[in-house]
Amino acid sequence: RALERVEGMRNLTMDLLDFTRIRLDNRKDKVKMVNLRETAKMSISTVKPYAIQKNISIKLETEEKIEIEADPYDMEIIFNNLLSNAVKYNRDHGTVIINISKGDEGVILRVTDNGIGMTEDESTQLFKEFVRIKNDKTKNITGSGLGLSIVRKISDIYHGKISVTSKPDVGTTFTVILPV
Repeated sequence: RALERVEGMRNLTMDLLDFTRIRLDNRKDKVKMVNLRETAKMSISTVKPYAIQKNISIKLETEEKIEIEADPYDMEIIFNNLLSNAVKYNRDHGTVIINISKGDEGVILRVTDNGIGMTEDESTQLFKEFVRIKNDKTKNITGSGLGLSIVRKISDIYHGKISVTSKPDVGTTFTVILPV
């Protein structure tokens, strides 16, 4: 139990650091062309140990190279948060699909799971700071409630948008659209 609490505090500290960095950082110095496929692969490697524990498969669907002009760390934060949530709120032997594509509005990042899902009322609360959905299915899942608000803030910085569609016991899809 102590180790779980220490891990929870570590995650909270990392989320708070990301949150603070997003508010205070000057991105102009760090912006460069970012290969989103490679960034997604790095994030998959990061969450893979958690996915293995739950026997969750992660699939990446994308063209060979889709690039965006951005701070690479911002793109990594988006993928890490969306992927870790997709694993955390998934069922054992579930699947996570990351889809990266180009559309009329820009680059489209989709992370889909076939996990516990949520109601429409629950999904309207997700992007607020320190908000976590609390119900019987989520009571043993740890988190700070900052991850999705951080993703929303990064999306806003790049004049993008984030949305969610979900059905209880079916799964959830997060979509981030970033103008090129």
